[in-house]
Amino acid sequence: MTSVRPRRVPAALRGLRRRCGFDGNPLRRAVDRRQRAVGIGAAAAFAIAAPAACASAASLAYTAGVRAERAESAGHHRIIARVTGIEEQNDGEQRYSYARLGWTTPDGRAHTTVIPAGRSARPGTTRRIWVDARGERSPRPQNRADTVAGAVFAGAGAAGAAALPPLAVYLAVRRRCDRGREEMWDAAWARLDRPHIG
Repeated sequence: MTSVRPRRVPAALRGLRRRCGFDGNPLRRAVDRRQRAVGIGAAAAFAIAAPAACASAASLAYTAGVRAERAESAGHHRIIARVTGIEEQNDGEQRYSYARLGWTTPDGRAHTTVIPAGRSARPGTTRRIWVDARGERSPRPQNRADTVAGAVFAGAGAAGAAALPPLAVYLAVRRRCDRGREEMWDAAWARLDRPHIG
């Protein structure tokens, strides 16, 4: 018959339990227990506040992002522009190539722009670019990936902000408890230094 050995708690976990005050050490003082209680309360406050703040911020950011998608998509579209020439610049150390693009809007107006050119750029080849309602070249409008990324960052930022108040309270209490422990140590050493008679 084989005996089941109790699982050993890893040293790192034991150290964490000891630092957090969950090891049941009877030598812990009232100031230690007070600091532990405040730490537990701060962790509980963060656990309650963070999900709500994260969900609210992410939802607001996502809604705003969807509105931005619709607004930018309505005023931007992609066209095919033709490479009309290649321009090169040399600063003595590096060589840069730029492609000059040209296109015509439906109302007959001609437009040009310059973009960095790759090795495949040749006069006569085409490139797809974004233009605004006036036919001018514009950045790519916001898409769903941008919206989701913005919502994620907003939620993470809100969760981090929710951690600041309880963390500040805990650090303030810990600093006060540290001062109390130092005073207790000083008093204990003073008692040991007193001369004993008899």
